Order: sequence, then structure tokens, then C-alpha cells
Amino acid sequence: MMESSKNQIQTKISKSSFGEIFFLDDFVKYGSSENIRKVLSRLEQDGVVIRLAQGIYLKPKKDPLLGIIYPTTEEIAKQIVQRDKARIAPTGVMALFLLGLTTQIPLKAVYLTDGSQREIKIGKRSIKFKKTVPRSFAIKDGLLHLIVQAFKEVGQEGVTEDFLEKITSAIRRLESKVVDTQLRFAPVWIQKIIANLYKTNTYVD
Repeated sequence: MMESSKNQIQTKISKSSFGEIFFLDDFVKYGSSENIRKVLSRLEQDGVVIRLAQGIYLKPKKDPLLGIIYPTTEEIAKQIVQRDKARIAPTGVMALFLLGLTTQIPLKAVYLTDGSQREIKIGKRSIKFKKTVPRSFAIKDGLLHLIVQAFKEVGQEGVTEDFLEKITSAIRRLESKVVDTQLRFAPVWIQKIIANLYKTNTYVD
């Protein structure tokens, strides 16, 4: 049974793309959880997969100069919620990083989610999924969400001329329809700043 499971799991992995992420659940039809873990442990020893975290594996993609190319925290987070059929939204320093407002890659990425609350350790990095209310997903546009979260991260007192100068280019990339329909879900102080920088006062109370 163990050898059969190994062949089936190895065949599935061999047919996948390099850089693809796998979860234990992806192999559930090939045996018990214990058998699957043992098989993946063997394949890890053989260099077929790399264990990123408990129950999460990677088919390594290798570059001649850089070596193994690991997925970003964002890519791993998206894979996890896709499997769980949940929604996520980056917050804090992760939002600043994704907007290019900081070059420092956050070691701890925090995401709001309507799925399970948990924290996953991946080497020196970690991904924290923070349970939130449905209203947190009222802003459906990804760019506007990042902009609002960036303002929340620095706080009203931390909004400097330098920060505004850097975030203006992102604000101007927003579609007018998004500003029309979704800006109202942001805190009022953020609404006012974004509306002003977007050159419209239509949505400011």
C-alpha cells in the first residue's frame, strides 16, 4: 500500500509545474494521512519536494545562479485561501510593501480573512490569518484596499508629506467607478485624503 501511494503521489508531483505548492489534502485519495506524510517525507529526502511548513510542500524550481526559487509570502497565502475557499486581504506592513511604499519584506505577513484564524510558520517568515467581520471585505477592489490599509498602518498622525507623495501615484491608478462606489467604506479621514488626492470631493461628507 505504501509503495502504491508513493507511486501515485510521485506521479502527480512529476506531472505538475516546478514551483507548484501542494497540501496534504491534495493527496487524500492516495491513502491515509499518516501514509501520505511518510511518502512526502521520503520524497523530501530524495529532493523531489521541499517542506515549507506543516502540511505544505513545494516542488522546487531551481535557477542556475540563484538556486531554489521560493514562492513569496503572498503566493503562499493565496494558495492557502484558495484551498480553503476563503477570502483574504493584506494589512499593515504587507500592504505598504505591496504598494512599493517600503522595500522591507515583512517577516510576519498579516491578512484579514473570513476563513479560519491561524498562524503558519515558514522558515523565518510567518503568515497570520486574522479572523474579521464581512464588512472588512466591503472594499472589493484590491488596489483601494491596499491604499486604505496603508493609511491605517501609518495612522492619521503619521501621514507625512513624504508618505502622501509616495502613495499619490497608487491613488491616481484607481478607476473612477471604484472611487464612486467603494471609497465610502473607508474611514472618513482616509476618504477625505484619498478624494482630495484623486482630485474629487464628491464623496466627502
